[in-house]
Amino acid sequence: MGDAWIYSSGPATDDLVRLLAELGFSPRRVRPGDAVATRVTSRPPVFAMIVAGREDPSPNVLCAELRTRRELTDVPLIVAVEPEHLRSGSDLADADELLVPPYSAAELRVRVARARRASAPEDRSDEVVRVGSLELDFTNHEVTIAGEVVAFTRMEYELLKFLVTHPRRVFTRDALLTTVWGYSYYGSGRTVDVHIRRLRAKLGPKHSERIRTVRSVGYLFENADQKGGVERALRTA
Repeated sequence: MGDAWIYSSGPATDDLVRLLAELGFSPRRVRPGDAVATRVTSRPPVFAMIVAGREDPSPNVLCAELRTRRELTDVPLIVAVEPEHLRSGSDLADADELLVPPYSAAELRVRVARARRASAPEDRSDEVVRVGSLELDFTNHEVTIAGEVVAFTRMEYELLKFLVTHPRRVFTRDALLTTVWGYSYYGSGRTVDVHIRRLRAKLGPKHSERIRTVRSVGYLFENADQKGGVERALRTA
């Protein structure tokens, strides 16, 4: 699921490292001024986390320092603080999400999903994605096949949209739950399977096979066909 930086001036919290690993991320400890931060500009983390200890300066200072890194400008930022920092009046305006110990896997999953969703670039309101005769209109949240509108529930649409816009990449059920359902998720991996089955039924024989099952891993969307791949069309006013 990608690298997750844990940015701390002191020893990184072992609990957070373990929990992030359990959620499928690759935790990477980064200290202020660490040379590793300048070596990965071509591969920024999927999110960064500041762990502010009791002896650390204001989390606002740490947030500002992290945001000065060009490669991290748009990276979701989660701040883990002690209650003392909250009482000090830190506004944490640069943070996308906030954590206070003790940490739990359930809360961490929610906070990460919310931060990534909040900091994701907004869909262009005039964008349409086409794969053969399948078309997703982001403006109207509408799906058509060969010009005919097909009704999808909100989560069916969001799942289809995510798969279509991330073609040829395998996603585990947990990754789909975290990314698509996010903080609204209260189910299990079975939720993904049920929605995939519904998507295939509604897409029909022409497009259902594009959603491929990768055994023991998850799902991917295949956008290639004999006539070519995905087409992104921008409407101009």
